[in-house]
Amino acid sequence: MAQKVVGLILAGGEGRRMGYQNKGLLPLQGRRLVEHVVARIAPQVDQLYLSANRDLTCYESLGLPIITDEPQWEGMGPLAGIASLLPYLEANQQVQIVSCDGPLIPVDLVEKLAKALARLQREDAMIKAVYPVTDQREHYIYLQALAKDLEVVLPLLEKGDLRIRALLKKLSAAPIYFDEERAFINCNRPQDLEALERNCDEKL
Repeated sequence: MAQKVVGLILAGGEGRRMGYQNKGLLPLQGRRLVEHVVARIAPQVDQLYLSANRDLTCYESLGLPIITDEPQWEGMGPLAGIASLLPYLEANQQVQIVSCDGPLIPVDLVEKLAKALARLQREDAMIKAVYPVTDQREHYIYLQALAKDLEVVLPLLEKGDLRIRALLKKLSAAPIYFDEERAFINCNRPQDLEALERNCDEKL
């Protein structure tokens, strides 16, 4: 891939469905969830950032630059995390978004999405982003786009439209098929994490 790729791990949420616990810091096989994510995504990108708004000291041990939400967007979810990263980016940098609670993301996620985006843009310049889809669902949070195109997040925040799907619509995003349903497991609830710990038949 010719362009430099920047990764952003989103870990700034409230963790409402997890009893307001900080999901990225919860243990799985003796390591924090976010550590599993870092291990998988870091080799795929040139620079990796982490978006977080609490327990910053705990996250600092990862050795990653930490981005906190700009005050005007505090508590406004994933779009706030993306917007707060933009000042650190160059216009033509490729940006890969991932979640702190997805410890099994594919090791070829960035490459596959980048190749698909380049191919689709040759066919239709209106397509500005891609994201994974599996047989059971679409995985919007794992979107990839150029930094300059992600600036459409700003007017969405200004009008209070905080849905990832709203951002994808603005970007005319296209779904890219992955056949690994399990790779996109998200630990949103305590039972999700317990089931993964219980059923995972490999050392992560």
